[in-house]
Amino acid sequence: VLPPVLEALQERKVLRCGIHKYDSRGFISFNNETNTREGFEVDLCKAVAAAALGSNYTYELVPTTGANRFEKHANGEFDVLISGTTHTFDRDVHESSSGMGFSFSTPYLYGGMTFNGVPEFVKCADELSAVGDCAGILICSILGTTWYDTTKELFPSSNIVLTKDQGESIQNLIDGKCNVIQGEQYEAPEVVVRGFGYEGPYGQGKTSFTKDPLAMVTRDGDPEFAALVEWVLQTLMLAEKENITMMTANTFAESTEFFDKDVFQNALAAVGNYGEMYTRHLAPISPRLEINEINDGETTGLLYSHPLGKVDTVGPGPINGGVIDRILQRGFLRCGIPGATQDATSDKNKRVELDMEFCRALSASV
Repeated sequence: VLPPVLEALQERKVLRCGIHKYDSRGFISFNNETNTREGFEVDLCKAVAAAALGSNYTYELVPTTGANRFEKHANGEFDVLISGTTHTFDRDVHESSSGMGFSFSTPYLYGGMTFNGVPEFVKCADELSAVGDCAGILICSILGTTWYDTTKELFPSSNIVLTKDQGESIQNLIDGKCNVIQGEQYEAPEVVVRGFGYEGPYGQGKTSFTKDPLAMVTRDGDPEFAALVEWVLQTLMLAEKENITMMTANTFAESTEFFDKDVFQNALAAVGNYGEMYTRHLAPISPRLEINEINDGETTGLLYSHPLGKVDTVGPGPINGGVIDRILQRGFLRCGIPGATQDATSDKNKRVELDMEFCRALSASV
C-alpha cells in the first residue's frame, strides 16, 4: 500500500508528475534556450509542487504514454498524472489496464477529437466513409486513448494504423503511412504539424467526435492530496477572475479548512493565473474557446456530461462493507435533503423537489 502523497513528500521533497513521453507543443516541449521542458501541463505540475512543498519546490517529470500511464500511476511511479487525460466514468471507477479507479480534478481544459490531414480523406472521415473513393483512408490512432476507443467504433480495423503517441502519428502522415491523424484543437493544428516537417496539403475536420474534459489524476484513497490538486486548479482560475497575477500572488487571500493561503500564493507565484498560463503556452497555437473561458456568471455556463468510456468493462463489484454494498443490503437509499416550505411556489421548495429528483435517479441507478 502506497503512503499518502503529502506524507511521502515530507521525506522525498520532490513532486513527481506523469507527463507526455514525447513533445506535445503547448503542453510540454523542450526549450533549447533554457534547456528545460515547459508547457501548460508542466506549469500545472509546478503549481502543485509549489503548493505542496513551498516556494523552494522541486519537481520531476516522469514520461508516460497513453497505453501505460494508468498502470504506472497505480504502481506509484509518479504522484499526479497531467498528460491530457480525459475524465471518463470507467477510469473513475475501474480503469481496465490498472484494475483500479482514480480520482480526477475539475477539468483544466475541454477539447474534442477531430480528424485532420490530407483534405480529401479528412472529408471522408467527417462523413464516416471508408468505401468507394474513400476506401484508401488510413487513420493514425493512438493506442490507449479515448480517441482510439471512438475511432474503432467508427471505422474498420483495416483502416486504422495504431501509434504510440501523436509524434508517431504525424511522422506517419509525413511518411505516407496514414493520410488522417486524430487531434484536438491544440493537438493537431496546422502550425504544429508543419513544425514536424509535413509539407503536403492539410485540412482540419469540421466535426468533433468526442467531448474530452482533460483533468489531473490522483490515486484513489488519498483524499487530502486529491483535494490539494483540486484547490490549486481552482486557485489558478479564481485568480484570473480576480485579476491576481504572478506578480501580485501575495494578495491572494483565500484559504480552506485544510490549506492556508500561503499554499495557494506559492502556486500563483510559481506560474501565474490560468489566463497567464494559457497566453504563455496555448494561445500561440489556438484561440481560447468560450468553453475554456472563466465563467463570469453572465456570458458562459456549463452543464457538461463527462464521457462514460468503456461501459462494457466488468469491474470487481461493490466493495464489501462499502457504501454501495450497504445500500444493496439495506434495500433502499437514504438522501439528506433540507425540508420543504409550506409554500409550494417558493424557490426553496422548487430546489428541494430538484434534490428529490436527483435522489430518485441515484436510487434507480444503484
